[in-house]
Amino acid sequence: MVGAAGVAWLVRTPIGNLRELLRQWQFWSLEATAFVLIGLSSAVLPKFIGSLRLERRDLLLPLAASVLACVLAGLVAPRTNRIYYDEHIYQGIGQNLSDLRLAQMCNDGTVEYGVLQCWRGEYNKEPYGYPYLLSLVYRLTGVHEQTAFKVNVAAVGLLVWIVFLLTTALTERPEAGGAAALIAALIPEQLRWSHSAAAEPSAALACAFAVLTAAAFVRLRSTPALLWAVVAGAFAVQFRPEAVLVAPVIVLVIAVFAPAEFRQPRFWWAGAIALVLLTVHLGHLAAVRNEGWGSGGPKFSLDYLRGNLPSNGWFYLGDARFPVVYSILAGAAWLNRRMRRPVLIATAYFLLFWGIFLVFYAGSYNYGADDRFSLMTYPPLAVLAGIGAFELTEWFERTGWLPVAAKHAALAIIGLQFLWYLPFIRSTGEEAWGARADVEFARVVARDLPRNSFVLTHNPAMFHLWGISAGQASIASSEAGYAANVLAPRYAGGVYFHWNFWCNVADPLQQSFCTGILQRFPHTLVREQRERNYRYALYRLDLAPAPR
Repeated sequence: MVGAAGVAWLVRTPIGNLRELLRQWQFWSLEATAFVLIGLSSAVLPKFIGSLRLERRDLLLPLAASVLACVLAGLVAPRTNRIYYDEHIYQGIGQNLSDLRLAQMCNDGTVEYGVLQCWRGEYNKEPYGYPYLLSLVYRLTGVHEQTAFKVNVAAVGLLVWIVFLLTTALTERPEAGGAAALIAALIPEQLRWSHSAAAEPSAALACAFAVLTAAAFVRLRSTPALLWAVVAGAFAVQFRPEAVLVAPVIVLVIAVFAPAEFRQPRFWWAGAIALVLLTVHLGHLAAVRNEGWGSGGPKFSLDYLRGNLPSNGWFYLGDARFPVVYSILAGAAWLNRRMRRPVLIATAYFLLFWGIFLVFYAGSYNYGADDRFSLMTYPPLAVLAGIGAFELTEWFERTGWLPVAAKHAALAIIGLQFLWYLPFIRSTGEEAWGARADVEFARVVARDLPRNSFVLTHNPAMFHLWGISAGQASIASSEAGYAANVLAPRYAGGVYFHWNFWCNVADPLQQSFCTGILQRFPHTLVREQRERNYRYALYRLDLAPAPR
């Protein structure tokens, strides 16, 4: 009854009012969930690791793989944004969460004395788990643009350990866990995106960690372990819209390994706690339910299957971006009948996060930068490939074809074939070249701006990250009086207009919007730069006070 009343309230509350409530509550909901998760992790994780009875030698391969993944992501893959301008929006929201404890994008903000003040905030449609994670680091180290890149590099290192522990817990074989860890460390797309500021690396980590906590519960069968799985799942679903699919994976782990738990009262009490923790996120889903997400028609449809299935299917079987040997090893996992339960779980985990994008209008891995969606499938695929590698090496040793050295041969093959993908990992890629050049230009001019300046732009978040006050360019076009009577007197360093990527796109509306600002106000060109047929520039506006 209470749940039904809550759903009815969410649906009937005007979206504008709901978003304003969420703008204020989101931080506190995530803060409470994170602190409970940290406390439960410190209490349950040591017991779970102890239950695996690992020897010191079992830890050498995942340790080496984790270090290798961080080195490859942090030193080989180029540090760059790959999805524009979402990555700056995520970072900007993290700055708002850190400085103001408000879940919002800032469309008009002042950055002075190391603190952001926001005069016009807007609730964002994306879940807030990743920006919240950034806000935690911002509070510890300060707001810096490179923080998000470092967080994602650390995420891939942690993911290797999560895959190792999950595979070992499901199979009782540290050797399979070690092979899975190495494969998780050597996935080319994972490494490329782990030196960006995108949400997917941390989302993949959060979901894999939630599945790990479910595996811990079915081993320990304790109430704290159950609560750990509940809280970890509630936290993970708030990183990406599709992250909600981790919930059925958690339920499947319990159903396969501990079905009797469904008859225990504590399981249903845990479900009630999960609903409480997810109240604000459910409100978020209700608030953004009518978002188009860039689609001109339905967001999900079986009609998209015809276009998405070939690209997303061949991605794992015959694509230059993904080692097919991993798919072969994953298929070999089904050869071992004793491993049917962990293989079933990992396969379902993979199919859920792979299948959802087959029916999404922009779900093709070949569509722009949407190959990042494949990152959510890598943890279960690494588990399957680790099991398959273990099964094949065991078979070779039993038959005597490769006695003793079979495991070393398998590791060598995995490592050698990975060398083919190093040029791909090093590449920046042509995708979004225009936006990338815009950000590089803006970063350079921001360093030379006078103190106490204000920049009108389409992407204020990136200037806020650099410590520059900024706001949406629409302020100058729609509120000339505000620009002249508020901005001009307030910012002694001057008010500037950033002629940016959106002023170059083949859209007459956007182009007229940008040219209209220059037609309305006298201006002086400060700096300009060209990339192909795109032009980027910075103008200083002469904002004479408007008559009262």
